[in-house]
Amino acid sequence: MSVGIAVVAGEKSADSPDRPGGVFRRTMRNLAFLVGGKSVSGVLGLVYLTLAVRALGVEAYGQLALIYAFALTVSTVVKFQTWQPILHYGTPALQEGRVADFHRLVRFTVGLDVASSVAGAALAVGGIWLVGPRIGLPEAILPQASAFGASLLFMVTATPNGLLRLFDRFDLLLVEDNVEAVIRLAGSLLLFLIGGGLTGFLAVWALSVVGSGTVCAALAWRELRRRVARVPAADLKASSLTMGFPGMWGFVWSTNINSSLKLLRGHFATLIVGALLGTAEAGLFRVARQIAEALAKPVKLLTPVVYPELARFVADRRFGALQALNRRTLQVSCIGAGASFLLLAVAGRGLLGVVGGGETAVAYTAMLLLSAAALIRIAVFVLEPTLISLGHPALALGVQGVAAAVYVPLLIVSVRVFGIEGAGGAAVLASLVVAVLQHLAVSRRVRSRIAAENYGQGVET
Repeated sequence: MSVGIAVVAGEKSADSPDRPGGVFRRTMRNLAFLVGGKSVSGVLGLVYLTLAVRALGVEAYGQLALIYAFALTVSTVVKFQTWQPILHYGTPALQEGRVADFHRLVRFTVGLDVASSVAGAALAVGGIWLVGPRIGLPEAILPQASAFGASLLFMVTATPNGLLRLFDRFDLLLVEDNVEAVIRLAGSLLLFLIGGGLTGFLAVWALSVVGSGTVCAALAWRELRRRVARVPAADLKASSLTMGFPGMWGFVWSTNINSSLKLLRGHFATLIVGALLGTAEAGLFRVARQIAEALAKPVKLLTPVVYPELARFVADRRFGALQALNRRTLQVSCIGAGASFLLLAVAGRGLLGVVGGGETAVAYTAMLLLSAAALIRIAVFVLEPTLISLGHPALALGVQGVAAAVYVPLLIVSVRVFGIEGAGGAAVLASLVVAVLQHLAVSRRVRSRIAAENYGQGVET
C-alpha cells in the first residue's frame, strides 16, 4: 500500500518498524525533520516579532496582537479539527483497503473545513465591530481589522495537515510553517525600513495566512493523488459521506469543543488582558507568550509526530505496544520540557530586551509563568491523543471542560489583581489540572484494554 502504512502478516522481527522500538525510532526521525524546520521558523518568528514591536511600539503592537487573537479565537471556535478524524478513521480504512470509504472521509472533512472557514471569515469581518471597542481597539482601526478577518478563508487547513501526517510527510509540513514565517519576516523588515504602521503589518499578517494555507493545501492534494488510487465516482455514492465511520459526528464535535476550550489558555487570554488592562498590556502579554511558545516549539512538535503511530497501534489492537510508546514518549517530552524551561529562564530576560528594550523587560515573570504552563502541557502531550485514539474524545473533552471551569474565573480575578503575571499563574494551574486528570484517565483505560486482550488470549488458549 502506498500510503506510508505497512501491514505485515505474521510475527514481526525485533527490527520491524512496527515494533515499539521501531516506531519510536521512526517518531524520532520525524521529530528531527520537524525540529530542524520549526527551529528555523521559531527563530524567524522572534526576528519578525522584534521588528514589529520596534516599528510599532508596544501599544500599537498590542492592537495588532488583539486583532490577530480575535481572528484566531473565531477560527478555533468554528473550525473542526478534521485532521483528527483523518487519522482516527482514515488509518484503519487504508489498512483494510477501503479506498472508496477513505475518499468519502476526505470529502466529508473538506466540506467541514470549507463551511467553517466561510463562517469564521464572516464572523471575524462582522464581529470585530462589536468586540473591538470592548477589548481596547480604537474605532479608527476597525475597518482594517475587519478586512483582516477575510484571511480566515485560508486559515483552516486541518484536512491537508491530517493527510500529510497520515502519509508520513512531516517534511512537507515544514514548508507550510516556514512559508508563513518567511512572509512575515520579509514584510516586517520592509515595513521596519520604510514605515507602514499597523495597516501595513495587518496586510503582511494576512498575506502570510493566505500563502501558508494555499501551500499546505496544494502539497496535501498532490500527496493524496500520489498515494491513494482514484475510484470511480459511482463507488463514492452513499446515503451519507460518514457511512462506514460509526460515531463520526460525535467525534468531530467533541474534538472541536475540546480545541475551543484549550483556546482559553491562549488567544482568548490575550483578549481578556486587552479588555481589562488595555492594548499596551495586551502587547506585553503577547510578547511574553510568543517567546515562551517559540522556545517550547521543539518539544511541542512531538504531538503531530506521535499521533499517527497511536492510531495505528489502536487499529491493530496492540495496546501493550501503545503503552510502551507512551512511556518512552513521556520520558523524552518531560526531559525536553525541563531543558526548554531552563533555557528560557537563562535567556528570557535578554530576549525580552532585544525584542523591545525596556518596554518589554517588565514581562519577564509573566513569560516564565506562561512558559511553565505551556511546558507542563507539552510534557504530557501524548496523553490526550492516546485518549482520543482509544475512542474517548468525550472524556478528553470533559478534562478540558473541568480545566476551563477552573481557569476562566481565576484568569479574570488574577488579571485584575496581579496584571499579566496573574494570567500566567492561572495558566499554570489550569495546565496542572489537565495533566493530572489526563494521566489518571489514560492509565486506567490502557490498563483495562491490556487486561481485556490478555483475558481474550487466555480464553482462546
